[in-house]
Amino acid sequence: MEDITLDLNRICLDKEDPMLNVEVRCNHGLLLHLKTSWFDNNPERRFWSCPYYGSNKCNFFLWRDGVVDERSKFILSKLVKKVKDMNEILKIMKAKEELVGAFSDRKIMEMEAESIFTQIEEQCSSFVKMKDEVKNTPQKTIEVKKIESFSSIFMFELDFVELNLL
Repeated sequence: MEDITLDLNRICLDKEDPMLNVEVRCNHGLLLHLKTSWFDNNPERRFWSCPYYGSNKCNFFLWRDGVVDERSKFILSKLVKKVKDMNEILKIMKAKEELVGAFSDRKIMEMEAESIFTQIEEQCSSFVKMKDEVKNTPQKTIEVKKIESFSSIFMFELDFVELNLL
């Protein structure tokens, strides 16, 4: 099954934002990538920060977007939860689809095996009829023994195959 990941940064990327092409560097001179906050207090708010931010080494942090109003925070958090829930449902549905496919494949194999066994039983029945016909013919006693021998070997192999498939 393919891995299904939730990439809200990619989904919510505004490709026409002129700030995407701006070079922002921290106090170390490192080129920073625009990130998106998904915390409840700053949902979908974009920013730049140094990888060393929070330690004593660097305090560079810059918001790209303004403050998000309370109503938008509420709606965004609900939408993010809904997207995550839908992603989980999608994973479950894909797993179920794989199971149904495997079950269908097994059913098809069982039906094919049943058809083959029916054909083998029909052939055995015709061998028995042939044996009976040959028995009723007085000059064919040698061939009867050959057919009986073949028939018993064939039936033994059929029983063996049937046991292995069960």
